Amino acid sequence: MNRPANQTHGYRYVGILLAVILLLAATTPAAQAQWLPELRALANDNAQVTALVVDLDDKNVIAALNPDLRLTPASVSKLYAAAGALQSFGPDHRFTTRFATDGKVNGNVLWGDLVFVGGGDPTLDTARLRTLIQRLKAVGVNHITGDLVIDNGLFGHFSCQIKDRCEAHTLANRAYSAPLSAAGINFGTIGITIRPGETIGDPADILLNPLGLDGYIIDNGITTGSANIQPQFSVRRVHDNGSNILRLNGQIPAGGYSYDVYRAVTNADIQTGQVLATLLRDARVTMEGDVVVRPMNGTAANTLASVDSDSLGTLLGPMLTYSNNYTADVLTMDIATSNGQHAPLQLSNASRTLETLARQALQQTWLGRAEAPDPILASGSGLSLKNQLSARHLVALLDYMYHQPALFPSFYGAIPVPISSATNTLKHGNHDWLTRLAAKTGTLTQPVTVRSLAGYFRMQNGHFGAFAVIINGTSARPALSFHETVTAYQQDIEDILAAY
Repeated sequence: MNRPANQTHGYRYVGILLAVILLLAATTPAAQAQWLPELRALANDNAQVTALVVDLDDKNVIAALNPDLRLTPASVSKLYAAAGALQSFGPDHRFTTRFATDGKVNGNVLWGDLVFVGGGDPTLDTARLRTLIQRLKAVGVNHITGDLVIDNGLFGHFSCQIKDRCEAHTLANRAYSAPLSAAGINFGTIGITIRPGETIGDPADILLNPLGLDGYIIDNGITTGSANIQPQFSVRRVHDNGSNILRLNGQIPAGGYSYDVYRAVTNADIQTGQVLATLLRDARVTMEGDVVVRPMNGTAANTLASVDSDSLGTLLGPMLTYSNNYTADVLTMDIATSNGQHAPLQLSNASRTLETLARQALQQTWLGRAEAPDPILASGSGLSLKNQLSARHLVALLDYMYHQPALFPSFYGAIPVPISSATNTLKHGNHDWLTRLAAKTGTLTQPVTVRSLAGYFRMQNGHFGAFAVIINGTSARPALSFHETVTAYQQDIEDILAAY
């Protein structure tokens, strides 16, 4: 049925009025309180929760729960390391590692020391070291009369500070607590490949990366079992009386399948020297001197060869996807040096540049509040328990980066999307969860459970939204299950995605 023109206009005005009323209602505390029921229940049951969900384009607070409560954030802290690095260097920056000398090259001989100048590349690995050595050989160097000097002077020597890293100096069961250095390689870890022996009962074959690496004693207690058993083994790196011992125990099935594990090293600079000496020997570059660590602050005048990292924009994706603590904290040190801090650096002091960014983001966004407590960042990785952030701090950073047109594509592109994430925490959910989010997770288990999630979501109207959730256990309830934390925030966010 055709309506008169004035009646049609009337329906349009009513529709517009209803849309305005709904928008205004969505910004009220009562409307916000209808969301996040699972998290609210958790907060009422001896857990601490801070959460905030906003529409970045409409400047509309969709949901809030204790948004200014500071809690231990775990690995969502890495969003600050990523944002700070992009601000300091730009997405196309590459970190350069060099061979340099104060000596002279005559014929095929370097008369003097070969200085390995660490450039703070957080992703420097064995493959790039091989490239660097081939470039050294390309300028004619086959023999070195002096020492191989590891120049870690960009950061200098600094204490471990974080409990897990301090403990890993003597005993390492994992890779995440690797020590930091401007001259470190392979994320501060040693790679160990475990292969079954030829027959059942034989010891497993243990290979180090690179092959022939010196400086480790292998105490191999892993044996080869039948092909149908499940692998059960442990690998510990122990530092005892100046020696590094790899203690391996357990059993693996026959059949040829190998296992690669990584353990934090005792000293990143010494590890670099040992690996370089092995690779130089493999490349038939001989050396008369020793491997020494000496902070020279890049003063060796003559560059002989160099190698660059991937672009910063490229390396941020793996850092956030795999939550690499080493990369995040080395980047934090890089940011500090670019902002005028000088060696010797300490991670807690270097992290003040991230605190400055956090305060700047809070002040410049519409989300800022004068009474909001200051953010505390003692590490870019989130490994430090001294980090204290609220949901407002995190969402303010996300809003701040959203309005940086030169940096936002690289920042947003580095944050994992659940459907293609390498971590199981994000990979299970409905279609909206899997495809409309880009989110960083965080997890700690001691001294209380920490679960966190922060990132962006695409709204049904085309807008960008941002959200942050941090959950901490308490002294009354230190341990929180996966269901109580991850399932809770996922259900609440899926509900918001269905409505928005």
